[in-house]
Amino acid sequence: MSLYEVDVERSGRRKTPWRWFLLHPGADFGWAAIAVVIWLGIALLARQPLMLEGVDPGARRTLFQTLATLAGATAGLTLTSVSMLINVLGKKAAPGQRELPLEKLSASHRRQIGEVFLFAIPGLGLLVVAALVTVVLEGDAATGLWIPEAVVFMLTFASVLALLRVAWALRRVLAIATA
Repeated sequence: MSLYEVDVERSGRRKTPWRWFLLHPGADFGWAAIAVVIWLGIALLARQPLMLEGVDPGARRTLFQTLATLAGATAGLTLTSVSMLINVLGKKAAPGQRELPLEKLSASHRRQIGEVFLFAIPGLGLLVVAALVTVVLEGDAATGLWIPEAVVFMLTFASVLALLRVAWALRRVLAIATA
């Protein structure tokens, strides 16, 4: 099979829905919004608090602070991966040597790989801000605020999808580099 104009062996059928997911990172927020709407719908039907409104204030605060910490750390790791990726994709073979597998990538394919990483960072940054804002808005109130909580969970779901795509891109770059 030829992937990014580089021969890579692959067993099994090509998964078209997975490929669509990989090529449309903007849909992450749509999928995340659908997940949150389903969550809210189930809560309404079951006559339960919409999000985490009924959870102990200390537990809510801990959850949102943890989400902010994880998102910030992951955004930093992704940003570091971008700088490493630039070095790897920009590496050229010495004169007279065989072309490196990653050199065979076209400029558009290099841009697609970079965009996968760069798309994840703003979502993670927004998650950090939204989680911290939710902590501040809720304070020590006995009940939570479902709207900021819904925004945090939507950004969390979208960020998880973006990170799945980042893992895929790293796997592909590794497969091409070792081809």
